[in-house]
Amino acid sequence: MSKNDPSESLAERPVASAASGCLYAAYVVLLSAGLLFLNALFCLTIYAALPKNGDEQIVSRIGQMFFFIAPILLLIVEWNLLDRVQRLFRHGTS
Repeated sequence: MSKNDPSESLAERPVASAASGCLYAAYVVLLSAGLLFLNALFCLTIYAALPKNGDEQIVSRIGQMFFFIAPILLLIVEWNLLDRVQRLFRHGTS
C-alpha cells in the first residue's frame, strides 16, 4: 500500500514500524556477536604468535587486557568501515 492510501489504517503503521525496528535490532546484535567471535579468534591467533618474555603475572594481565580491548576496538573499526561502504554504494546523493 502507498503512503497516501486512505484505506491503510493508522494502527497498522506502528506495528510494521516496530517489527522492522525489532528485526533491524536483531540484525545488529547478531552481526555484532558474529564479528566479536571472529575478532576474538583473530586476537587469539595474534596473541599466540607473540613472544612471552618477563614475569608470568604481568604477561597474563597484559593478555587479559588485550583480549578485552582488542576485539571491541576491532568491532568499532568494522562498524565504521561497514558504514563507509554503505555510504559509498548508496544510490543517489543525500
